[in-house]
Formats: sequence, C-alpha cells, structure tokens
Amino acid sequence: MSEHNREQKQKPKKSTEQKNDNIVFYEQKTPIKKDPPQKYSEHHTSGKMKLSSSTVPIKGKALPNSSKKIKKDLNEAKSGNPKYGSKSKKVSSQKFKLTKKRVVINVICSVLAAVMILTGTGCIFIYTYFNRINYKEREQKPEVSKTSVADVSKNSTAHSSNLPKIDTYNGELLNDPMILNIMLFGADTRKGASTGQSDTMILFSIDTRHKKLKMLSFMRDTYVDIPGYESQKLNASYTFGGASLAVTTIELNYGIQIDRYAVVDFKSFRKIIDTLGGIDLELTDEEIDYIDWQLYVNGQADTRYELDVNDYNFYENENGDYVANVHLTGQQALWHARNRGEDGICSGDDYTRTLRQRNVVGKIISDLKNADFATILAVIYEIGPMITTNLKTSEITSLATNITKYLKYDIVSESAPIADNVGIDFYYSDENNPVIVNGDMIDCIVIYDWNEFRQKIAEFVFEEQVEQTTSSE
Repeated sequence: MSEHNREQKQKPKKSTEQKNDNIVFYEQKTPIKKDPPQKYSEHHTSGKMKLSSSTVPIKGKALPNSSKKIKKDLNEAKSGNPKYGSKSKKVSSQKFKLTKKRVVINVICSVLAAVMILTGTGCIFIYTYFNRINYKEREQKPEVSKTSVADVSKNSTAHSSNLPKIDTYNGELLNDPMILNIMLFGADTRKGASTGQSDTMILFSIDTRHKKLKMLSFMRDTYVDIPGYESQKLNASYTFGGASLAVTTIELNYGIQIDRYAVVDFKSFRKIIDTLGGIDLELTDEEIDYIDWQLYVNGQADTRYELDVNDYNFYENENGDYVANVHLTGQQALWHARNRGEDGICSGDDYTRTLRQRNVVGKIISDLKNADFATILAVIYEIGPMITTNLKTSEITSLATNITKYLKYDIVSESAPIADNVGIDFYYSDENNPVIVNGDMIDCIVIYDWNEFRQKIAEFVFEEQVEQTTSSE
C-alpha cells in the first residue's frame, strides 16, 4: 500500500455529530415534604421522575469506537509505526485489557441509562393515574396527644419478642409503626348536600407485623361524644362535619389513631366492581330476592326477578346457611351491601348489613389478588376522581408498589361492638333505658364501660402488644 493511500486510510472521517455533548440523566425528584410527624409510607418516594435542570451534566468527549481502535493499534504496531517506539511491535496485554474494559463500561452505562429512562417514564405514568384521586387534608384535629403516624415498612423485620407494648390507659391515641390504620367511609351524598351521610364506617388496617388485613366495622348507631356538638349517634358526626369530624370522633371515643382516611361514594363503588367484571358471592334466597326487589322498585330492572332464585343451585355452606354462588354487577352488589333487611322480603339488621359490607370488600380484595396490574390501574383510573382522601399521591404510589405483598395477607373482620356481646359490652336504648337527644328519644347502642371496650378494640387491632391492664375507674 502506498504512503498516500495509507495516509488516506488513517485520516479520521469527519463526524457529523456535535462533540462534547452534555448527557443528562433522569433524576428522582426530592420526596414530597410532609408535616412531621406524618410519615409512614414504605420506601417513601414521590414516585415522579423528570428531567431536572439542577442535574449536573456529564461532560467530555464521546468514547471512541473501541473495537476499531483495537484493530487499528494492532495493525500499526505490526507495521512499525514510529509513535509506538522500537519496542512496540505488538500492543501490550495491559492496554488491550484497559480498552476492553472501556467497552464494557460503555455497554453498562447505556443499559443503566435505558433502565432509568424507562423507569422514569413508568413512574410518571403511574403518578398521573394516582393523581386523579382527590386529596383533602383533615380539618378537625383530636384534642388528645398523638404519637407518630404509622410507617408500615420501617421495621418490617422486627422480631415478635421485641414487640412494643401498648397501654390503653395512658391517655394517648394507640398506634403501631407497623400497622397503617385507614378509615373507610361509604358516602351517600344527596344532590345539594355538602357532606351527605355515611352508613359505612370501616377501619381498614394494613398490619405488616402480623401479616394481616383487618376490617373493623364501627356501628353507626353507637352513642358517642362528638366534639363541638351534643352527644349523638356515630354517623351524625359525618353528617355534621364530613370525614374530618368523623375521624376525630372515632379517635376520641375508641382511642385508636387513624393515620389516613378515604371516602368512596356509591357511584364509585359500582364502578370498582364493574371494572373487575363483577363479583361472585354466596347469597341466600332471601338476599337474592332483596336485590331483585330493590332493582325493580328503583327502576333499575324491567322485571321483578332479574336474578331468579330458580336459576341457582343451593347448597349448605360452612355456617349452615343454604346459599348459591351468584355473579353480581356493581349495582346489584351495592344493593346487597346496603341490605339491612326488609319486612316480608329479607331478614336482617344493622349488624347483618355491616357483615355484608365486609364480605363485599373482602371479595373485591380477593379478586384483586388475581387481577393483572393493567386491571388494577384501570380501576384506579375509573374511580380516582370519585375518591377523597388525605393519602398523598406519593403515599398511594408507595402502597401500590407493595400491593402484591399486602394482597397475600390473611383477611380478618369484626364489628364494634360485637353483636353477641349485647348485655356484656352494650345495651340498646328503649323506653326503660332512654337516650334523649334534642328533646327526642333515639334508638341507639350504648356502651357500658368505654375503658373496657377500648381494651377489646385495641386487642383486635394490635393483638398481643396490648398491655393487659384494668380500668382505674
């Protein structure tokens, strides 16, 4: 090869790309600052990734095409190129290894950059979905001392022998950093009303210490003290001041710290179930007939018997009830959840209604265990605007990243007070034991001893952590 041709071959091609380009990676935004002591979320992150102007760019020349460079060095060494010196007839193994290492580093950096970009895009996508949920901070604050808001993951490896003990008589709201207590309200907001009514009040606890999801229904007719108002039924607190006042009332009477709350109206309840494709529940013939009757009298069905009991095979379940497995739409499931009996159609009361509500919620959780992530996102997207909560978007994102773990937990539920404990924990007001509100006698549940009752509530939520103390009263 002539010297002229060799010079042409060694002459580098003119690059059309700009040199010394700045490389800016995706960077995680600083987590949303919370007002202390309200921190609980697992591996807390804002969940939002974006290109940041504050990111320090990486400057410098682009790395050479390493494989061509190695081949070029070998050829020039063999040809006796003077720049390698008389002892450089072959490239040292050390230089070869260093150059090869640069190739590996190049590949790793490229892969990491791609992962960061994809992850950032995914976080923005999920964050956008969760951001459809309405955020509303609590306005009412409890008038007793509080400890820190639960952090359900911070001490997830804590050993049971080191359980913190909870004293129900120290005047403080009870909490465990590994148990997140979320108060769920089912709202029926009438047109023109500011707050509406709530016949569904369920304490939903994510218990990472005992690996359980717990549901505790507070009976709406329980006679309680309501801050700023005359003592009344529990559900009156929601009517007077919405979720904020209802949460404060529950904390002050039951002694359990409520970390967050969520209000779901009946319309969103239907959409959750319809988005899941409906749910299957065990129903008695009376419960099926009740759903049919409500659909018909409310103009939601053309026939009196949309769910004909003759179409189902009934069997005896573990509780000794004769039931059939019935597939329900969102509207049908809603009527079932609101069923507290109807003369001549279905037997029941407030206790059977709260049991039905917990069964429906438990079934939704069970179905979500088998749902793919796209379905879960679809549920969130549909119902997001119909949920009001003081869970921040970053906290919801954190909970969502652990949803598959939580859905594996056992589900336990109970009512407060327990129906069978009438005469032990409570009594029903009547003419012989009247309760007067605004000059009128009301029907309500009256707790005998609130200190003893709080002890039982604490034992359900916190289990063996509760100190076995006795009331000083």
